[in-house]
Amino acid sequence: MSASRAAPLRVLVVVEDAGVSRAIEHVVRDDGDLLITAGSVEEAVQLATVDRVDVAFVELRVEGGAALALCHHLPSLSPGVRVQAILHPPELDRGPEALSLGAGGVLVAPPTGEAVARVLSDVKAEHVRRREVTTLEAKLARERKRLETYDRLVRFARGAAPSDAVRAIVDGVSQLSAAHGVALYATFGDDDSERVLLASVGTALDLPSTCAPADLSRLVQARAARVVPLTAASGAIGMLVLDRAPASVEADIAQLADLAAAMLSLVDRQDPIDESVRVFPPKHFRTVADRLLTLAQRHDRRCSVLAITIPGDKPNRREEATHEIADIVRTTDALCGLEDGDLLVFLPETSGLGAQACRRRILARLLGDRRARPRGAHFGGAAKSTDPRSKGPPIAVGVATFPHDGLTLRRLVKSARARAADDARSPVHALSLDGLPLNEVVDALLARPMLDAGPRSSYPLDVACSALFALAGRACKEAKRGGEVVVTTTLQPGLGLAAAARQVVTPRVHDVRAEPGCDDVEAIVIEAEHNTWVCCGRIVGERFQGVHAADPLLADVIERRLAAVGATHAG
Repeated sequence: MSASRAAPLRVLVVVEDAGVSRAIEHVVRDDGDLLITAGSVEEAVQLATVDRVDVAFVELRVEGGAALALCHHLPSLSPGVRVQAILHPPELDRGPEALSLGAGGVLVAPPTGEAVARVLSDVKAEHVRRREVTTLEAKLARERKRLETYDRLVRFARGAAPSDAVRAIVDGVSQLSAAHGVALYATFGDDDSERVLLASVGTALDLPSTCAPADLSRLVQARAARVVPLTAASGAIGMLVLDRAPASVEADIAQLADLAAAMLSLVDRQDPIDESVRVFPPKHFRTVADRLLTLAQRHDRRCSVLAITIPGDKPNRREEATHEIADIVRTTDALCGLEDGDLLVFLPETSGLGAQACRRRILARLLGDRRARPRGAHFGGAAKSTDPRSKGPPIAVGVATFPHDGLTLRRLVKSARARAADDARSPVHALSLDGLPLNEVVDALLARPMLDAGPRSSYPLDVACSALFALAGRACKEAKRGGEVVVTTTLQPGLGLAAAARQVVTPRVHDVRAEPGCDDVEAIVIEAEHNTWVCCGRIVGERFQGVHAADPLLADVIERRLAAVGATHAG
C-alpha cells in the first residue's frame, strides 16, 4: 500500500525550539504537505477548530509545559489527528503521560528528518487504508442490497403477493440507483392507452395514480427524471421513473429492470372491465388505494371509501350500473375497482361530508327514475301495505372515512361494506318513504318506529321537550368534535330543535308549519364527518313523540322534504 496515493496532509507544528522547527518544516515541505504553525496553545486550538488537522507535532515544553493539554484537546477538535509529542532528554519522564492523554507517539528532540518522514508516511498509509476499507464496505453493502432485492423478486416468482413484488422492485431500484424518488407504472390496454401507478417512494410519491402516456411523458420531462422501460416478450409492460438519479449505476439499473420486467410478466394481470370508465381489477385497485392512503396518513389528510352493492336481479343491470357510477365519479380524484361483486370507490383528499355528497350523487343517478315522479304520484296506501321483503334488493351505498372509520384500507373497506348492508335494511326502503310528503313520512315512522334492531334502524323517542332540547344540543356538540358539521332543522316556537342547534353551529332552518299536517312537526338532521343522525316526530303538548336514527338515507329524505316544503328561515 503506497502512501504516495494519499492526499496532502495538513500538519500543525507547535514548537518553540528553532532547530526542531526547521527540521520538521523541511521534511513537511519536501513531502508536499501543508504546514501550519502555531506560536501558542491557544492559537493551536483555534487553528484546529477552524479546519481539520491530520498530524500535529507538539513540543511539550511550550508555555512552560501547558502544551501537554494539546494531546487531549486536538483529537477532540479534529477526530483522527495524529499527535506526535516532542520531548527533550530531561523531560522523558513526561512521555507516558502524553501517551495516556492521546498522543500517538513520542520523538526525542532534536528529531531526525527520517523520524519525521516516517510519521508522515504512516499517517498517509493509514488514510489510504481507511479510504479503501470504506470503498470496499460500500461495494459490499451495494452488493448485499442487490442480492437481497433479487432474492425478494425471486421469492415473488415462487408465489409471493403481487403487492410485495412491486414494493420490492421500487425499494430495490431506490437503493441501487440512489434516486431521490422511484415510481413503477404498469401498462394497460392493447393500445397502450393507460399508465397505472403500482408503487412509489421518495419524491415520486406525488406522481399521478393513473395517467395517459403523453401526460406522463410531459410530467417526467418537466421533472428531469429518467425513464427505464420494462419490456417482455409480449411488448412493453411498464416503466420505471427515476427522479434525480445519478448516472453511475447504469449496469445495475439495466439488470434490475430486466428482472423487474420478468417478474411483472408473471403477474396475472386482468384487463379492466372497460378502460373508458376506469374500473380496475381488485389487486390493482388495492395497490393504488394503499399508496394513496399512505400519503393521507403521512400528510394528515382525509380520504374515503364507498362500497356500492348493485343487485343483479335484472340482466345486465349490474354492468349498466357500474358504467353509470364510474361515469359519475371524477376520474381526476377517484379510483374504482370491483371486488366480490361490490364496486369500491376510493376518494383521496375527500372528507366524510364530501363522500356523503358523492354517495347522494350516485343514488340520484341510479334512482333518478323513481325520484322523478310528480309530487302527487307518491306511493299510496297499497304501496305501504306491500311486504317490503317482496321487493328486489335495493342499491346500497356504504361510506367509510379515514381516520374516523379505520386506519387501513382493509378496515375502511370492511366498514363501508357493513354500512352498505345496513343501508339495504333502512326504513326508507321498508316503508317506501322516498315518495311520501313530509307529514306522511313522519306518520309512517311513528306507526312503525322500529323495524329491526340494526345500526341504521329507527328507534322510538318519547321525551319532554326540554329533554329533546338537551339531547339535540349534545348531539350537535359531539358532531362538531369530529370536524365539519352541517345541521338542518325545523322551526318551532320556544326551545325547539333550531334553538338547540344554534347554541353550537349555524343551522339551516326551515319553517314547515304552513304545510298541511306539519304544524307540529319537529325534525333535525346532523351530518358530521364520522356519522349522520336524524330525529323527527311531532310535538304533543309538552312532549315530543317521534323516532331517531343514524341513517344517512333517512336523513336525506327528511332533508329533501324540509328543503322542498319549508320556507328558509335565518339560521
